[in-house]
Amino acid sequence: MLKFTSTYPRARKVMETWRKYVIQQARSILASETSSKSGLYRKLQGIIDSKFNRGVRGRFTGGRQMPSLTFVMPQYGEYLDKGVSGTNPDIDGYVSNGEYSFKKKKKSIKVKGNTALAAWAKKRGLNQWAVARNVHQRGIKRTLFFTKPFTKRYKLYLNKYHDAVANDILNNIANQLEKLTK
Repeated sequence: MLKFTSTYPRARKVMETWRKYVIQQARSILASETSSKSGLYRKLQGIIDSKFNRGVRGRFTGGRQMPSLTFVMPQYGEYLDKGVSGTNPDIDGYVSNGEYSFKKKKKSIKVKGNTALAAWAKKRGLNQWAVARNVHQRGIKRTLFFTKPFTKRYKLYLNKYHDAVANDILNNIANQLEKLTK
């Protein structure tokens, strides 16, 4: 009986290069769009995780799961990436069609009690209510700072990832057979 275990080193390496690419490109777009590198710029991260497989009773069953990649950012990063349609988007033609909306038809968000927006306005000496009302009416412009680099090379890295997983599996089977024949 051949017992198969793998840590998928090549697949993890491909995933690591894609993670670095997406984070670097997203941060460069954020830096060009905004004047500050605080907040979202620093909090944007990618986490690669591979856990041991567990059975029904919680025992380790050997092997590892394939590595998984999770991108993490604050919720307002998603609003900034996808855009938010305001209640009156005709003002200055600011936002055309965001995925989110202040109206109840789409995924709804609230400005009232938004501490990040209030802190931003307070730091700049602006009236918090006026800023909240302006954002509510105009919306938030879509930047696609994360979506662009993510989708740009997604297919390329997916193909590389599948090749790397296949090579890792072949390598591990060859190593297992070599151990058995000694």
